[in-house]
Amino acid sequence: MQSHFLTAIVAMLLTLPLVGCGSGSKSGEVEVKGTATIDGQPIPTGSVSFVAVDKSAPTGGGVIKDGQFTGFTVPGQKKVLVVGSKVVGTEKLYNTPDSPTRDKLESIVPLKYQAEKTTPLELTIEGAQDDLTLELSSK
Repeated sequence: MQSHFLTAIVAMLLTLPLVGCGSGSKSGEVEVKGTATIDGQPIPTGSVSFVAVDKSAPTGGGVIKDGQFTGFTVPGQKKVLVVGSKVVGTEKLYNTPDSPTRDKLESIVPLKYQAEKTTPLELTIEGAQDDLTLELSSK
């Protein structure tokens, strides 16, 4: 379980630079929006990455929040990677009585969706889209 948590954190940190802080996108990128669910339920928090099948473009992506995502990618045939987690409680930051706490996250997306070689998700991005649907299964 610890490795799933670390995988989710690493993937989210790697995706954040891809979405940037500005209001625009990089040259040639288009905005993609949509929903991400697992077993019909919205993925609470996570990230989505769009990897060019032919390796001709940089990886794009975005952040998932309450089952909704917005990101940027260059058009083309893409493998889609998804990392997702949910809050399962709180945990202390330090082993002291007065330690502050943080949310304790648990990965809810199977590893097969998190790796380029194993993800079953593939799609073609032809231009800006606002209706992508990523339906994942926990099985």
